Amino acid sequence: MAASNTNEAATILKTNKMRYTYKDLVDMVPSMRRAEFTNVYEYLHKTSDPSDNYLLEKTSKHFQVSVTQIKSKRKFADVVLARQVYLTAVKVCTTKTLAEIARSIDKDHATVCHAIKTVKSDYQHNAVRRNKIRHFIAKLDITKQELLLDFFDERNPNILAAYSVDADRVAAPSGLEA
Repeated sequence: MAASNTNEAATILKTNKMRYTYKDLVDMVPSMRRAEFTNVYEYLHKTSDPSDNYLLEKTSKHFQVSVTQIKSKRKFADVVLARQVYLTAVKVCTTKTLAEIARSIDKDHATVCHAIKTVKSDYQHNAVRRNKIRHFIAKLDITKQELLLDFFDERNPNILAAYSVDADRVAAPSGLEA
């Protein structure tokens, strides 16, 4: 009799699973602890593949968008661009299928296909986006740079030389120093 009650309870739990969105969870946390909660949440939702985490963190830092925003359904332009660049980088730099990549951020494979087409088109036709993408590629390791440049049909291997220097670290010309 106890076994049947346990099975019934298990089926009830399976059918009545509550799914909370990130916003719901943040609303439950006191405002003074939200930054800490966000760090823990992002740590727990990292992917199991280290190369994906590397690309996810690089994308997040470069585009100044949190990891949770990249994985969310938000449609702000900066979040969408970061998500599309991340999906493209994962597809180009790993051997994962479209479905595996999509599953890593709770999307479908069509989203990944659309992201890849959009990023490639933007790279070819939009100079502002091309510069943002080149800055992102310049911050990756050499093998990923080569794979992405090949994907974007860049024939000049030195194309990233101008993008690898951070504007904050550029020294003033010697003639201007006091």
